[in-house]
Amino acid sequence: MLARLRQILIDHPDELSRALLNEIARLHGVLRQIDQLGSAVTSVWLAERGCTLAAMHQLNRLLEQEPAVMEQKHRRSGRGVAPPPAQADPDDGDDYPHIPLDHPSQ
Repeated sequence: MLARLRQILIDHPDELSRALLNEIARLHGVLRQIDQLGSAVTSVWLAERGCTLAAMHQLNRLLEQEPAVMEQKHRRSGRGVAPPPAQADPDDGDDYPHIPLDHPSQ
């Protein structure tokens, strides 16, 4: 996904495209942070209460379908490009840093 966004930026270097792609990149970062925080809450709740929260489980299920979250987890795990959502591993403790689109690598 990130490579695709970078290619769009290269193909369309105008300011509007840059602004839109930077917003997409920012939102991807927000989703990755939500995923990490949700994992932390789930872990603490399980350790303290011995059970899981249904709402956190649903949140994790939604996030594991998001390409930005899946790509981050699979890069971190060394498995390369993310597989289809059914094969994603939502519990691999991902914290891959955000890579801004302003300076695409070529």
